[in-house]
Amino acid sequence: MSKPILAAVSAVIITLSMFGSTAASAAESDERSVCTVGGVPVPIGQPAPVDIPTVISCFTSMDEAEQFIEDGAPGDIEQLAAASAIARSASAATASTVTIGKVWTGTSRTGAVLIHWGTGSGCYGVTYGFPSLASGWNNNIRSAEGYSNCWASHYDATSYGGDVLTCAAYCATLGFMAARSSSIVYRPVGTFG
Repeated sequence: MSKPILAAVSAVIITLSMFGSTAASAAESDERSVCTVGGVPVPIGQPAPVDIPTVISCFTSMDEAEQFIEDGAPGDIEQLAAASAIARSASAATASTVTIGKVWTGTSRTGAVLIHWGTGSGCYGVTYGFPSLASGWNNNIRSAEGYSNCWASHYDATSYGGDVLTCAAYCATLGFMAARSSSIVYRPVGTFG
């Protein structure tokens, strides 16, 4: 093989291996990205608050994130309590925390995951509203699941506006709402947005 052809073939192989490993590294990194964000319970019939602070923590594994929630989301729950009259009505120190939903950047529970948690026992007589989504999550959710008696209503606009799709309880894809969620309300099973 002549030197110019050998050089061209080598360049193509090197380029392909660089892009292949970059894509693989990005996918692996994306799959390990697990964040948690807390919400406050709102009694049924009350409007979902639009002034909830985004209190987010990120971890390298699902186990680590779930343990953080099981341990009471230390540090995060105090920030929610300090900023929310609803949360202040219950003692942050004694409040139990529970996973109310998960969203993924990929379809069928793939990609990075954001775990929503709240205080109490889930969507029994209450809803949890997330009027906006953290950077990197807005318009980037492609599958979702509700937990603890919750269904998740995904809205196209912040503060619960625009088109809506309710996942009852799991959506492997969000269909017309894929990569369009800008706010989410977790509601009791059987309740649509």
